[in-house]
Amino acid sequence: MKTEPEYAQNTIAGVLFRETWCWYVTEREYWFLNVEMEERFGIEILNEETAAAFLQAIQDERVTAAELRDSLRQFREEQREGDEWLKFVPSFLVDFDQRQFCSMFPEPASFEHYMPQGWVGSYVDFLDRVPEEQRYWEMNGRSLFR
Repeated sequence: MKTEPEYAQNTIAGVLFRETWCWYVTEREYWFLNVEMEERFGIEILNEETAAAFLQAIQDERVTAAELRDSLRQFREEQREGDEWLKFVPSFLVDFDQRQFCSMFPEPASFEHYMPQGWVGSYVDFLDRVPEEQRYWEMNGRSLFR
C-alpha cells in the first residue's frame, strides 16, 4: 500500500467505474467532486466523463481488498487501544456508473454536498452496498470493525 489510511486525512474510497470495483487510499480532498482544484491533476470536475483520466492518475493509490484486510488484521492483532481502527472504515463510495456518491466521512466536511450536475450525494452508511468479496473488514463471518 503506497498510502496508509490516516483518520480524516488519507481516506479509503470504494469506486465503481465501468462495472469494475476498486479500492483507493488517497488524500481526502480528491473527493470533493465539483470543486476545482489544481491538485487533482488538472481535472476541474470529477464525474463520469473525467473518471478514466482521474483513476489513471491515482492508479498507484489503488489497493486490493486483501491488502486492506491484511493491514486491518495486523492492526487488530497489535490490540491497540482506543478508536484508532476507525481509519480503516471506508469514507466514500463513488459510483461513476450510476452517478451516485455516498459519504461516511467521520468529520464535518459534507463531501456529499459537492456533486457534479446530475449526481446524487448522500451521507449514509453504505457498507451493505459493497460487494461481499470486497468487504475487507469481514473475516470468518465477523466484522473486524467491532
